[in-house]
Amino acid sequence: MNLNFDFTEKRVIITAFFCMAFTIANLITVKVINIGFLGMETPAGVLIYPLVYILTNVIADVYGEKIAQRTIILGLCVDILFVFMTTLILFLPSPAYYTGDSSLAFVFTQTPRILVASYISYLIGNFVNARITAKVNEGKEYSSTKNLGILAFSELIDNFVFIGLAFVGVFAVTDILIMIVSHWILSLIWSAIAQPFTKMTVKWAEKGKPAEA
Repeated sequence: MNLNFDFTEKRVIITAFFCMAFTIANLITVKVINIGFLGMETPAGVLIYPLVYILTNVIADVYGEKIAQRTIILGLCVDILFVFMTTLILFLPSPAYYTGDSSLAFVFTQTPRILVASYISYLIGNFVNARITAKVNEGKEYSSTKNLGILAFSELIDNFVFIGLAFVGVFAVTDILIMIVSHWILSLIWSAIAQPFTKMTVKWAEKGKPAEA
């Protein structure tokens, strides 16, 4: 098996992981994790959602802001297809012996308000991430410190928009702020740990880059 991927093939691989990470994040968010520290609780999506921002960062840095924007839209379209199909199966009849309908409904039924909030925050946060990454890194070598700062800012916007839109009027303002900060801190830790691997991914993707790319 030949694993020497060219510049375009690497973009396809990164895009595939990007789309899958976003879809997985929205799926596993149904699970709430007890962090066991200072009463912190957070949706399980925090385990993989930072990868979406990291890959947006990589794509914008290596392939440019326009490609990053197209990838963000593609990720949204992929998740909409996933939501459509998983919602469709809930309405299709099952044979009498099948007992999994209630479990499927618990996992795949998404509150429209939360789903819309997720999509809005995803678009705003990732577009901001792509814009800043493209501007800050234009013609410069990858910097873990700068990119971690970009990720921290973008993820804070995402958390503020998503949690704010999803839970305003449902929970107290103080509780919402605690959720925003908790989710942001965990995302920031995740992103910081991943920085060496992010830098390696950027260098890997840039190998074989055409002069005009």
